[in-house]
Amino acid sequence: FTPWYFNLPEAGKGYEVAWKQLMDPKGFLAPFGPTTAEQRHEGFKISYEGHGCQWNGPSWPFATAQTLTAMANVLNNYKQDAISREDYLKTLQIYAGSHHRKLADGRVVSWIDENLDPFTGEWIARKRCEERNAELVAKGEPDKVLRERGKDYNHSSFCDLVITGLVGLRPRADNVVEVNPLVPEGKWDWFCLDRVSYHGRTLTILWDKTGEKYGRGKGLRVFADGREIAHSETLGRVTGTLSE
Repeated sequence: FTPWYFNLPEAGKGYEVAWKQLMDPKGFLAPFGPTTAEQRHEGFKISYEGHGCQWNGPSWPFATAQTLTAMANVLNNYKQDAISREDYLKTLQIYAGSHHRKLADGRVVSWIDENLDPFTGEWIARKRCEERNAELVAKGEPDKVLRERGKDYNHSSFCDLVITGLVGLRPRADNVVEVNPLVPEGKWDWFCLDRVSYHGRTLTILWDKTGEKYGRGKGLRVFADGREIAHSETLGRVTGTLSE
């Protein structure tokens, strides 16, 4: 899926059919996925042996972020029927749901680490480090394992996935502000992304189905430094121009 991160595949050639595998449980779909290898492939494996950093099955936040960015590009820039906005939201929700860790006392805390078991949500590399440390301690040797090496493994660009994907602020070099939310129609009644720095301005993007949540009227609205520059009654692509 990574080529679409750069919009490399030529449109109109049917390559987008590959994205059907992302939502296929025999492809890449998993409760804490996506997986980093196709599950039907004979080399697919979730292993707690050998090196802790394996890319033949475990889910990696880094790879998931790349996939979601690529997915947003497909939904924005390609005519296709392989994936939908519903698929984007589902994948992002699965991803967000993996950002937890269960402590020894049973508490569940917000967490992001290196790689995880796509079926259980356990952080694999961290588990392997803990096991190695226990082995050293049992032998009376000093702890040399970096158990926290993956803590805050945040080159996942999670915020960007929400800003440019879900809410839909599509970065451009000119003075046009383009917004195309990937929130499926009828899914959410409202959302607001506020205080986004963009081209020296501060943007606010809000969706209010009834107009009663924010009191700024019905529909999708985009503001730059408090001034409305784009509006639509429906949840879809809008553009506005930044004043000189």
